[in-house]
Amino acid sequence: MLKQITLIDLSISFFYVLVILFIVNITKPSKREKYTTYYTTFFGLKIVYALLFVLIHSYYYKGGDTFLYFSGGNFFLEQMIADPFNSIKTLSSSYTELSELSYSNGYSIIGSIRSSDVFFLSKIISIILLFTGDNYLAASIIYTLITAIGIWKLYATLCKLYPAIYKHFAIGILFYPSLGIWGSGILKDPLTFAAVGFIFSAVYNLMNREKLFASIISISVSTYLCFILKPYILYTFVPVMLMWVQGKIVSKTSSSLGKYILAPILIPIFIGGGYLFLQQISTGAGKYSLENVQSVAEGFHSWHSYLAETRDQSGYSLGNVSFTPLGILVKAPEAFFVTYFRPFIVGDVRNVATLFEALQAFALLIISLRVFFKVGIFKSFRLFVSNPDVRAFLTFAIILGVTVGLTSYNFGALSRYKIPGVPFYIASLAIIYFKGTKNPLNGK
Repeated sequence: MLKQITLIDLSISFFYVLVILFIVNITKPSKREKYTTYYTTFFGLKIVYALLFVLIHSYYYKGGDTFLYFSGGNFFLEQMIADPFNSIKTLSSSYTELSELSYSNGYSIIGSIRSSDVFFLSKIISIILLFTGDNYLAASIIYTLITAIGIWKLYATLCKLYPAIYKHFAIGILFYPSLGIWGSGILKDPLTFAAVGFIFSAVYNLMNREKLFASIISISVSTYLCFILKPYILYTFVPVMLMWVQGKIVSKTSSSLGKYILAPILIPIFIGGGYLFLQQISTGAGKYSLENVQSVAEGFHSWHSYLAETRDQSGYSLGNVSFTPLGILVKAPEAFFVTYFRPFIVGDVRNVATLFEALQAFALLIISLRVFFKVGIFKSFRLFVSNPDVRAFLTFAIILGVTVGLTSYNFGALSRYKIPGVPFYIASLAIIYFKGTKNPLNGK
């Protein structure tokens, strides 16, 4: 259901913008850390990004999954209005239980939200629509601002680890244009990106024995959101977080002998725990289970190749991919390069959206080359081995980059799928640069 922006939509949205700015102002961190200076600017900019997202999908793309989620949200809103005393039952109903709900004029949308992830996100959007009504712009702004909290958590946690390079983290996380656009609006990506930020922040708190109960709840809820919407993120992020915890524990051990003893004990424990956890996730992940990786990837290839051929969308190909350990390893460097450094300005660009991505990809390539040239390949590798933050962050960025690069085959989709990995890749570059150039930061 394509939504046009009316004067009423703008008026209602303007009211909510004023309310949001007021809340942002009174919730601004009172601490004097330098990174908090970006708090108001970031949330204000997210409002702009939400507006741009709506304009792009309403008047440039003239469609997209965002309108499907919004229509699904409207359906559930209609059910709650029709039977308000059973709203909780409505929101907790499974797809097979929908026959018990009150039918409405919007019931025809049910066939389109059959998928569990679409069904779930539609319920979330319906809660927001309780406040905005049938106002796509206002709902998009509120949804964007809610998910922005997780992105801020990610940024703030990195700044706690390395306060002196807060500006570089801000550029790579808060103000990176592609993350701003595709990390906004009513899509799955902003919510799963936020979930990654909440998990990362909560794990940091648990390691430092802070906010224990709140952190456990945050990890549980965020993990569940990723499990329903994009479980493949958990396949990479959970093992990396376990690696990070193990590395931080060992690095805090003052005794060299203790490090040699502790590492062999912790590594198998974390690997075993991570394996069992991922097996549990995979069992209930449906089409995204580990056993279905190849079929899902081939489905993406087919669909996105079709879009590139018939709708003038910019696609790419990695040739024949064998989904075996050796086949994936062979294609991994090319898949990683495609994810972070393509589309090329010359050859790949077929529309304005792709040009937008190409300019950023080129800038990121130049920055990456400058970092590794300045620090040196061997020194960068030593930092990767010795620094638990670089090791974990870059591992996640590499694995996610290879995964989405192998499956997307469309630059438009790739720009969304890669957003959880981009902040960690840029954070790795920043840490490598300042540690490798002997800048006297030492994480302080």
